[in-house]
Amino acid sequence: MDTRRSITSSNFRYHLIEGALYFASFALLNFQVVFPALVQRLGGGNIAIGSLPMMNYLLYLLPQVVAANYVTMEPYRKPWVMIAGIAQRSVILLMAVSIGIFGGAVPSLALLLFFLLYALNQMVAGVAAPNWFDFVVKTTHPLQRGRLMGIRSALGALLGFLNSLVLAGLLTYLPFPENYALAFFLAFGFQFASLVVQRNIVEDIPSPTESPVPLSRLMAKVVQIVRSDRAFRRFLLSIGLSVIGLMPQGFFTVAAFHRFGLPESFVGFFTMTMLASQVIFAGLLGLLGDFKGHKISLMICALAMTAASVIAVLAGHPAWFFVIFSFVGLIFGVELITRHNFVSDLATNQTRPLYIGIMNAWSAPFFLSSLIGGWISDQCGYDATFIIGAVFSLAGLLVLMRVPDPRTAKKETPPQAA
Repeated sequence: MDTRRSITSSNFRYHLIEGALYFASFALLNFQVVFPALVQRLGGGNIAIGSLPMMNYLLYLLPQVVAANYVTMEPYRKPWVMIAGIAQRSVILLMAVSIGIFGGAVPSLALLLFFLLYALNQMVAGVAAPNWFDFVVKTTHPLQRGRLMGIRSALGALLGFLNSLVLAGLLTYLPFPENYALAFFLAFGFQFASLVVQRNIVEDIPSPTESPVPLSRLMAKVVQIVRSDRAFRRFLLSIGLSVIGLMPQGFFTVAAFHRFGLPESFVGFFTMTMLASQVIFAGLLGLLGDFKGHKISLMICALAMTAASVIAVLAGHPAWFFVIFSFVGLIFGVELITRHNFVSDLATNQTRPLYIGIMNAWSAPFFLSSLIGGWISDQCGYDATFIIGAVFSLAGLLVLMRVPDPRTAKKETPPQAA
């Protein structure tokens, strides 16, 4: 028992450090601030900017329901997590090289390569995600996962805040494209360091192995789960609405630049604000999820996104966008992982990977709304996109309020169909 407790405690620390290093890279690689500014600098328009949230989530989430089917093939998750980590980080390095070489001389080629490599990065991460999350679940205590995810996000944001200072300096004092290329190289360094730390995590207990289910049987199993679990079905509806509500995220930066004519250094300042918010709220919401259930954390995130979109419509001074990015930081710090923790509570140990895969595959197509947001912004202006986002965020919150919290519901028997 003491050995097991020692391993779990050690794993907690390594997961914390690994996650903090990985999250620190997002100060330099985020689709809310940095990528929209880069795409605009390379000649991309609102449709291209609108595709960033879609690619970030769609290509990450969609492969997961199929990938989850293969998680149980091997008794250990760590080898596959490490291999995928090496592949994904190599793509970041290629992005840095392509921006540095082609960003100034052939910006259209640099833009194309950026999108192709970003798509590849997200697909590799998406295929690896079910293995990674099950790896985290296997190697940590169930009642520590919320604080682990929250604190690692907060520490990552603290390191990222320092990175955002570096980013502001790079964008202010270095010419384009060297400034962005160097920022991407620095992000690669943080992600590679996280992989080195991850090697120390001990996965000492093998999992039961199962052969992958044929696709036809997998789809039948998915349908059966969704039909029989009313709470899960309602939660899926709230996710769909909330994802559409995230549509404005990619346009806050360009709207602020367009409305107030801000200098490029504000990319760094907005990033600082977003990360400072993560430092403050990620750990708090993680602890709140451990003690009160993850539903309340998700409700706070939905309310924050609603407020950010409303403020973006009303903002008459650039200072308001610092408030907006503080809400974005709160959401980015915990929303996706909290959603996974909530679904883990809904599922059993055996069905957990499939529940997570279903949730992610279901939510993926809704991120196409960000492309529609780009078209709406072109046709009707950014305010129209923000208003639509606020309406859907609020609708998602109202539906989520009707989903029973599994911590209190304690599903002791199979759920009945509605």
